[in-house]
Amino acid sequence: MYSTRILFALCWVTAATFDGTAQAQIRPAVPRNIQLPNATAAPAPAPVPVPPSAPAPARATGLLSTVTIADVGFLTGLRFANLGGRREIFVPVPQGDVTPSELVLTFDDVSAHEARRNLEVLVNDQSAVAIALDGHATGRVVRVPLPKTTAKDGFLKLDFLYSGAATQDRCIDVRSVGDSLTIRPETAIELDLGGNALGVATTAALMPHEVTIVLPGRRLTPVDIATALTVARSLAASGRHSVFHRGYDSLPAFAESGEPRLWTRGLVVIGSLDEAAGLIGTPVATIAGPIPAFGTLAAIRVGGIPALLVSDASAVRAGHLLADPSLAATRDMRAASVGETLLPGLPTDRVTFDQLGVAPAQADVFGRADLTVAIDTRRLPSGTHPARILLDLMVAPDGAGERAVVSTYVNERLLGSTVAATGEPTHLDLTLPDGLVGTNANIRAVVERRSAQGDCRFEPQGYPVQILGSSSIVLAPADRHVEDFADLAPRWAGGLEVLLPATAAEQPTQTLDLVAQVLDALLPESAAITVRLTPRDAAPLPSASFLAVGDAPPDGANPRVRFDRGRVVVADRAGRKLLDLGGFTTGAVAQIVTVADHPGLWIKPLATDGTLPAPDALKLDHGDVAFLDHNGVALAMSTERDTLVQISYPDQVSWLTVADRFRSWIVAGLWLIATAGFLYALQRIFRRRPADAGE
Repeated sequence: MYSTRILFALCWVTAATFDGTAQAQIRPAVPRNIQLPNATAAPAPAPVPVPPSAPAPARATGLLSTVTIADVGFLTGLRFANLGGRREIFVPVPQGDVTPSELVLTFDDVSAHEARRNLEVLVNDQSAVAIALDGHATGRVVRVPLPKTTAKDGFLKLDFLYSGAATQDRCIDVRSVGDSLTIRPETAIELDLGGNALGVATTAALMPHEVTIVLPGRRLTPVDIATALTVARSLAASGRHSVFHRGYDSLPAFAESGEPRLWTRGLVVIGSLDEAAGLIGTPVATIAGPIPAFGTLAAIRVGGIPALLVSDASAVRAGHLLADPSLAATRDMRAASVGETLLPGLPTDRVTFDQLGVAPAQADVFGRADLTVAIDTRRLPSGTHPARILLDLMVAPDGAGERAVVSTYVNERLLGSTVAATGEPTHLDLTLPDGLVGTNANIRAVVERRSAQGDCRFEPQGYPVQILGSSSIVLAPADRHVEDFADLAPRWAGGLEVLLPATAAEQPTQTLDLVAQVLDALLPESAAITVRLTPRDAAPLPSASFLAVGDAPPDGANPRVRFDRGRVVVADRAGRKLLDLGGFTTGAVAQIVTVADHPGLWIKPLATDGTLPAPDALKLDHGDVAFLDHNGVALAMSTERDTLVQISYPDQVSWLTVADRFRSWIVAGLWLIATAGFLYALQRIFRRRPADAGE
């Protein structure tokens, strides 16, 4: 049973009339790391001329937001080749006063040989634009107005039709043209947000990639810090990047930054409504008296820019809702109260892809096709780890009866291969070697079949293949001994204590950025966060699984890297220095420690003022010690397994250190002493022989 948060049916203000038949759509949890290029910098002019007699379509007058095809799962875009292809995607459009304004199409068009090629784009099954391709364009941008276009059932349907011909003779090998058309992942739908206030779900769904979490200027409480960390983790789960800022005074400046009519930076305000009331452009109605048992999640406007207000008084509840499917219920609500409930957990022996919410991967096989699925092992039940993968694929037979071959890789290691079955699913039972899977299991299935050979027999006909949702992961109990960072995830799934120095309440920006990155890397989304502040000059004392930050290790811990023995040096087996922490004034060292059977992570700041680095991305997987800087992990190593590097303390002088430093001289001296002793013994023997012979 997981402890998660669900929305209570309490609506304070309704922003628009609710349509009971509409289905709310929320942006999928995929990275939003693509910036839309400037259309004025495109190398080729837009090939959609407007006739002089036709009036130019009116541009939107409200605030604009964008939904890229990367946001809906196409992280590498769409690629076409061999003079033909068709792809169909659905872009979610939130309900309410949100209308599509423009399609911003960005693509790369290259071709080795001349051919007449074109791209047609259909929006909701209606032709929106047809573009002639010349094969010499990179980063070409075409803006297509979408007047009177509305979403159907919460989605906007886009069809990309690519076709071409090299000669009038259809009996050619289309591979000889060497053409390639790539629809870039920054291709986007611009949405006009209108003038009305947005609901909570709509504001959260359209939040830009860059988000600032604004904390109160007062001294923060542990609940404030826990709420901020929970919000940051929820935003990271949806692919956004967040930074922390202290003080409400800069809110107007954040609202005015960026392009005037384009929503480029999201704002999440932590604190009560009373604290931020003077900066909120649109007032939010309140009910009589406080509700201490609930958290508050409200859609507000700061300087005309949509923002979210998250307030938790006694426990973290509202922050969890941002990553919960129940958020869809707030699509027409300006504010809502959030309570707590218990939801059934996943089985602990076997979990299917459908239960994990993994989208089925599918493709058409033109000789070869790759299907990829990423499994986030942090979402597995607490106290378990993956032991085997049971992969089910349905492979359609081709017209000639050729059977396909399926080869499966997990984290780029080939684990199994078989001939695809005909008329039934193909099953592969893959045993996972120890240490192969960390916090992610990237599954790649390669399907190959021979194409017909001979003149005029190459067919651009694809036969479908799909990874089925019945595929599953067989689970085993997690080892109680933690060897790698990834082993912390199943031990943290039941909840985590975050132990921070007391200065974090006054200077949270020095600490929270890195802590939020660590939680995003290792903590499951359903796990609860509890924050405790450690007084100055006191060692953290955890009572459960923990993440501790401070100069001193947690009480009772035996650190792998010690800082009470002088300078810390990482060297190879030959003694050559690879990393010397003596000269570092920034950065941090993260290492696994255990206190009373509670596994945790201790982060030691290297800066004298306790400031932690704030990298844009942090990957903690293998190893038990990691050296961190502003770029991420500078070096990760294991102190338990056989490794090529080791930790040493040059300032600590002991007989072992001296022996290791002068080992060759000591060995030579011992050999010399042994040789001298042997020669002395022989001399004594030879001297005594004449005396013995005379007797």
